[in-house]
Amino acid sequence: MPKSVRGPLLVAGVLAFLASETAMAQGVRLQSAGALAFDNGNVLFVGDTKAGVVHAFALPGETLEDQSDYRLGRAQSFEGRTLVQNIDAKIGEMLGVTAEEVVINDMVVHKPTGQIFLSIHKGRGPDAVPFIVTVDHGVLERVDLSIADHSSISIGPINNDETLEFGQSLNNLAITDIDYYDGEIFVAGVSNEEFASKLRRVPFPFTNEVNTSSIEIWHAVHAQFETRAPIITQDIRELDSVPTLIAIYACTPIVRIPLSDLQDGAQVRGTMIGEMGFGNTPIDIVSFTNPMDNSDYMLVTNTNRSAAMISLPAIASADPMPFGEGVGPVFSVAGVEQYPMPMSGTLHLDLIDEQWAVTIRRHPEELGRIDMHTVPIPFFFDRADHVVEMNWADGPDPFGYKGLPPIEYN
Repeated sequence: MPKSVRGPLLVAGVLAFLASETAMAQGVRLQSAGALAFDNGNVLFVGDTKAGVVHAFALPGETLEDQSDYRLGRAQSFEGRTLVQNIDAKIGEMLGVTAEEVVINDMVVHKPTGQIFLSIHKGRGPDAVPFIVTVDHGVLERVDLSIADHSSISIGPINNDETLEFGQSLNNLAITDIDYYDGEIFVAGVSNEEFASKLRRVPFPFTNEVNTSSIEIWHAVHAQFETRAPIITQDIRELDSVPTLIAIYACTPIVRIPLSDLQDGAQVRGTMIGEMGFGNTPIDIVSFTNPMDNSDYMLVTNTNRSAAMISLPAIASADPMPFGEGVGPVFSVAGVEQYPMPMSGTLHLDLIDEQWAVTIRRHPEELGRIDMHTVPIPFFFDRADHVVEMNWADGPDPFGYKGLPPIEYN
């Protein structure tokens, strides 16, 4: 039977909720909650764009429940599991608002336990109230940050009032992604400087050191060098034994940058090696080893396109997109080879382990329904989402799925 009460985490969370509407950490009030990341242990990083700060919360070990006994589906037959149905509505019930007033900003999995964390805003706009929520054995719980040791660091000057052409706040782009690698966090976003696109490299535990690089790229779609649009999602992997930042930009170049280039005050020209298609924005990036061929890949989810899988060796060897040349026709992909994956409607994605990923996604058939759902790796595909010949009782069964027993969920 799933545990729905988690001792000090839930009890303290209820008390904190009664005391305050805003996520607190030892008297420090979050102004917003966006990009999330974990270090290799129990430290949760939270991007606070409104304050221009990255917070670090060392979560007590007793608040992190091992999820290994919670069945995620059956990968053998490509069957995922809905962990939380209508997740925005259920978060709204917990916070006392409607689903329309719930914004899920990011999702990260604590890899040692498999526990899932979400950054939430109650309400929209500048007065939105931030929360951190966890999913523990399928149960939503609000995290009480006041029981965590806390530290934070400013990422430097940010935009507070400026907007883009259609009203998008530049403040929301101050921190677009956070990655932890080898004792440092790498924080992407924009500043209020003329050379706006920034990558901050910050040692952890925090001191006063923030190494800031200004990032320029050749954008083949626009056939020009650009310094404005930020990295939206990023990952750090060793490419030919060289630690490298793989970055997907807002509009939508694929760029690689050796970490050795990211020095304080440097103006770095990232190498554009691919284009994911104009008229789209990337969401998340994950990297994994495909057990079918033992090769490494990354998967990128998108707003207006399905996901794309790209070989990491191909990223390492890809030639730069040539200067002075554009990409055509309009909306086409280019450069490093990309494989489309069946993941339209995915809003957030992270890996749980080597076999499973978790998504926040729109239901493939019910308009307006948003679920937390698992999908097996490496195909990121759930057979139940599709009507195919094998669904019929007398249909073909080349893989023997019909002989499998029903899944018993705990």
